[in-house]
Amino acid sequence: MENKIKLIVELNKKHSDMFQSQRLERELYLAKHPTNVIVFKCMDGRIHMPTVTQTPLGIMHPFRNIGGKFDLGWPLLNESFDRYVKKAVAKGNRTLVLVTYHYSEGDHHRGCAGFHYDCAESKRFTEEFRKQILRTYGERNGVVFPILVGLETDKDALIFHGENGQIMDVATIKDSDEKNLKTLFGKLYPSMPERILSDLIPLIQGNMRCIKQTTSNGKPLKQMVHGEWILAVGKGFDWLHTPNIAMIVGPYDPNIGEPIQTAANIIKSNMNTKRGQKEFVLLSSAVYSDAAEISRAKERALYLNRLTQDIIKKNLPDMVGKMHSMAVILNADTMEMHIVK
Repeated sequence: MENKIKLIVELNKKHSDMFQSQRLERELYLAKHPTNVIVFKCMDGRIHMPTVTQTPLGIMHPFRNIGGKFDLGWPLLNESFDRYVKKAVAKGNRTLVLVTYHYSEGDHHRGCAGFHYDCAESKRFTEEFRKQILRTYGERNGVVFPILVGLETDKDALIFHGENGQIMDVATIKDSDEKNLKTLFGKLYPSMPERILSDLIPLIQGNMRCIKQTTSNGKPLKQMVHGEWILAVGKGFDWLHTPNIAMIVGPYDPNIGEPIQTAANIIKSNMNTKRGQKEFVLLSSAVYSDAAEISRAKERALYLNRLTQDIIKKNLPDMVGKMHSMAVILNADTMEMHIVK
């Protein structure tokens, strides 16, 4: 397991360096495409939207929970989401919200465990959340524009659900020309502001490139099925996007014990397979932006670590002896983590 801990540290170093090296690329991208992009998604370790859309790290703001299940009534989520919206508005920008679900065409058991592999139910639930965002910010408000997006994980294809029931599978689009895509998606989302539509196009073009690469190179089975061995709890895991190594539980659900227990059960199931790891890492994390926040970030990371350990001890006691614990804090400007415990 020491090698696994070392791997986590090395992964963070690698992606922190990448994040910092992409600073100018990120700034240039945002100068060209200023729309604020927020993604609500599952904690599944196979889901990483920057990879699927081939965008620089730090462009999308992710919210993660089991199955992509969210409720704007959750106090922390309500405040965190609104903070991102208001920050964008202060800069004169609108917000595109990708409310996502995922599934596998090849095997429904490679789909979302959070919804017990029921794709129809995951679509229904996430669509209700999309509608909740609209109720909260106002129908046709022109500033916050939520859309329902599926991810077919076998080929990494995005599935866009339009305003009038139409569906656009990016894997079926042949022409990546900007004008063609604007025409297609303008029909799909007739009320979408022009600025948001223009900034959606690069995400679609990136997904088309990703699909082509996945189709050409193939995707190993170990990347398509659950194989996670890290239970990550908290915030600041954008760097942890190596496919299929971590279940990531955000801190937003007031009943956080449920997603933690579900994630732990999935990891336990992974450990019981022939190819699975025999131990796992509990990795709790909190983010800080300046030196004044470091002490508070440490306390958040340590608390989440203790809480998760208690939940596992109570509900999955047979996993305790196989658990290795880490608590870290992450510098938001560099994505560099520092081990607290």
